Amino acid sequence: MTVQHMSIAPEYISFYVAGRRDVDVPVHMDRQGIFVSDDCVNIPAYYWSDGDTNVTFGPYSEIVEARKPDSDTVLNTPNREVILFDANEPQYAIAQVPYTKTRIRVWMDHPVEPSNVTIAWG
Repeated sequence: MTVQHMSIAPEYISFYVAGRRDVDVPVHMDRQGIFVSDDCVNIPAYYWSDGDTNVTFGPYSEIVEARKPDSDTVLNTPNREVILFDANEPQYAIAQVPYTKTRIRVWMDHPVEPSNVTIAWG
């Protein structure tokens, strides 16, 4: 599997990592940042009107980051896939994973309005 690079501009300033599309997205109305449930990771994005969010997505063995991740969780992946999507876009990227539970690590360059996000699975 190779690392994927994309630029996205989600209208609702966040996007999701999940093992399937029909999930409840974790949110908190009083806080900002990354929100995690067993089924979904909600990641903030750069305000779409200000520009794109650059996303790097791939296996942990191929991702190089110098610091500890901003989020490190295990996600249910019942279909053995990890999907990146948002409220309007059904799929930015997809990766096949070997297990029904997959470790997801996320790095961001800003805690609320990142312009660069790295997501590593496995």
